[in-house]
Formats: sequence, C-alpha cells, structure tokens
Amino acid sequence: MKHLVKFLCLLVMYTHSLLFFSGCYDQIKNTVTYQVNEPVYMPFSEFRETKTVQPARQMVNPGKICLYGDYLFINEITEGIHVVDNSNPANPTLIAFIELLGNIDMTINDNVLFADSYLDLVSFDISQPAHTKSIGRIESVFPFSLPPVDNDYPVTYDLEKGVVVGWEVKTVTEKEEFRHYYPCPGCYYMDIALAANMSSWGNAGKLSTAGTNFKSVTGSMSRFAVYGDYLYVVINNSLKTFSIDGMEITKQSEQWMSWNVETIFPYDDKLFMGTTNGMMIYNLVDPSKPAYMSSLMHVLGCDPVVVQGDYAYVTIRGGNVCGQNLSLLDVIDISNPLAPVQVATFNMKEPYGLGIDGNTLFVCDEGLSVYDATNPLVVGSKPIVKFTTINGYDVIPFRDVLIMIGSDGLYQYDYSDIQNVKLLSELKVEKTK
Repeated sequence: MKHLVKFLCLLVMYTHSLLFFSGCYDQIKNTVTYQVNEPVYMPFSEFRETKTVQPARQMVNPGKICLYGDYLFINEITEGIHVVDNSNPANPTLIAFIELLGNIDMTINDNVLFADSYLDLVSFDISQPAHTKSIGRIESVFPFSLPPVDNDYPVTYDLEKGVVVGWEVKTVTEKEEFRHYYPCPGCYYMDIALAANMSSWGNAGKLSTAGTNFKSVTGSMSRFAVYGDYLYVVINNSLKTFSIDGMEITKQSEQWMSWNVETIFPYDDKLFMGTTNGMMIYNLVDPSKPAYMSSLMHVLGCDPVVVQGDYAYVTIRGGNVCGQNLSLLDVIDISNPLAPVQVATFNMKEPYGLGIDGNTLFVCDEGLSVYDATNPLVVGSKPIVKFTTINGYDVIPFRDVLIMIGSDGLYQYDYSDIQNVKLLSELKVEKTK
C-alpha cells in the first residue's frame, strides 16, 4: 500500500492535478529564475505639470500626423509633438517641440490642438504655433496604457504608484508555490506578460480632404476626429464624444462598441470606423451622440479606412498581432450606408495608412504605391508608380501635395501630374546609435 501511495503522489506531481492526495504537493517548492520589465514611475503630480513649448528638435521615432493651415504637427511616439512650418512644402522647417509624455494621437479645431497623454486628454492653444500654450487637461479619459517594450519579458506595475514612463530589465529568482493550474513552471509569468502585451496592443495609435465641417486634416491611422463643435475619440471598444466651446472641452458621452476599433475617419455627416475585423458606419444626425448605421466584416487584420464619394477604401494588414497572414486592399460600395457591400479586393504586401484625392489613391505598402482610382473596381490592379526606398506609415494628400510620414522621416510629393509624381522635400529622422 505504501508503494501505491508513493506512486499516486508522483502521478499527481507529474500531471499537476488536484484530483487525489492534495497534501502530496503542498510542501513542494519550485525555484524560478526569470527576467522581468520593472516599471519606471513618474508621480501623477509631476506627470500633470503644465508643459511649455521647447525649441525644435530632430525627429527620431515619428508617428501620426496632422495638417493645419501652413503647419504640420508630427507625433514623436510617446514623447510629444513636432511643430513644422510647411508654408513651403519644398522646404519644411521644424520650429518647436511640444513635450507630451505618452502622446500618440491628435487633432486640431479652431486653433486648439487636442492630444492624448497616457491617461489624459490635453489641449493647447496653437494660435501662435511656435509659442504653443497648454490650456486644459481632462484626467483619466483613456484606459491605463503602458509604454512599449522591446523584449518578450513580462511586465508588472502598480496603478497607484504613478504613470509608467519606461522599463528596466531585472533578473528575479524566487521560490514559488507549485500551481497545479499552470502546465509548466514559470508559465504564470508568461501569462502576465501576455495580458500586459494585449493591453498595450489596444493602445498603441483621419484624413478628410473631401469631407465637410472638419477643421484639420489628419492621417488615416488617427483615433481622433472633429465634426462641428464635437471631438470624437475611439479606443478599444469605446467611442468617446466631447463637446467643444472655444477653448473649453467637456465630456459628452461614451458608447461601447462590439468590435476593437482602431481608427476613425470623418466624412460628410458620418464616422467610419476601422476595426480589427471590419468597418462600422455611424451617422451624425445628432453629433452629440453618434448613432450606429451598419457594419461590414472582413478577415482579421489591422484596418484603417478612407472614404470618397460612394466608396470606402480599407487596407487590411495581417501578421504579428494583426491577425491572419493575408494583407489586402478592399473597396466597399457605401452608396447605401445602411448596407455597405465589398465590391473588390486586391492583394497587398504589408499595408499601413492610405489616402484618396480625386482619382488618385495612395497606399503605404512596402514604401509608397500610387494608384489610379478612376474605376474603383480595378483600383489596386497595378500601381502607376511605386517608391520602394522609403518606409511609409501614413499619408495626407492635400491640394496636389502628398504628405507622407514613415519611420525614416517626412516626405512630400507633387502629384499635380499623376504620371510624373515628383519628390518635393524630405526631412529625415535623426539616427540613433
């Protein structure tokens, strides 16, 4: 009988089961050594101190873009916003930098810039872009977000200690009680890492050259949009609406949506949402409370959308956290916004942002591809021209000048003659060692 008990105890240890002889493993301890990303905290009081505009500095890690009059505003990922005098697109000039920790997105309305800063929504008076002034902050608008990590180690953090502004890799060795519900020693920490990474994916993050009632032009990857006296922000499964009165902003409403929304594109009196598995359309009959109209599902993938006339154009990027491996350009007939219909699809390599102006479609796909959109049903068959030596992320086509941002810098092109697209200027990033 003693031999049988020993055998059963060993069997329980091997299978991590609680079915028999739970006392057999109560005394078992595992020594676990692992590496972890420990947070670098900034106290909330310091994080929320009023920031002043700083002298211009070189771009290092540019992100989303916004055009307002003769000025470009370019996000420096999680650090702030570059202000660029673009009165001459052939010679753009960096003139100031707005320090704004955790910034990813922005838009502008009547000389007021609205931007995210980790948890908060902040606003700036940009009536004098070189001398931007902070004018407001609404706290805890966004879910708690984390700066990106460049490894696969787990993360830990305490929401009460402040804002996480960075990470330090530490090696930890500790005794851990045996957990029957994890299939292998150390898997507990792998689960923590997965949960943290999934949280950061949602926070990582639009263009309307043909729309109406919009005061600035943003890229197709934007989560911010303005219509009349309202600001709309999408994040994860939420659409947040704010009313704007001059330089005052107040939260109006929040709606929960069933899909993970990544981007928002305002066009005429509607909002078009790009999600991880489809496109949604909301109407703005009552701008204080956008109303759901319809949706169209597609294969799983990261998904910005732009609109012109009766057609919406959607790039779907597969791979990594975006979903399956397919990458596509979909054309959707929205002549009846209550029943959108996919009418064409084209294979892409690795598409990101896109823009449409008249009969020309621009897609950031392994560089920049320019397509003839005269017939939307064949638009993606063959590019008119393709630039492959650049790494495009998003675009704004405006008055025959294409503004493109990528990991290697800002590029501007003259497309007044679509058969002869010319580079006007480039503003390169500062290479780090």
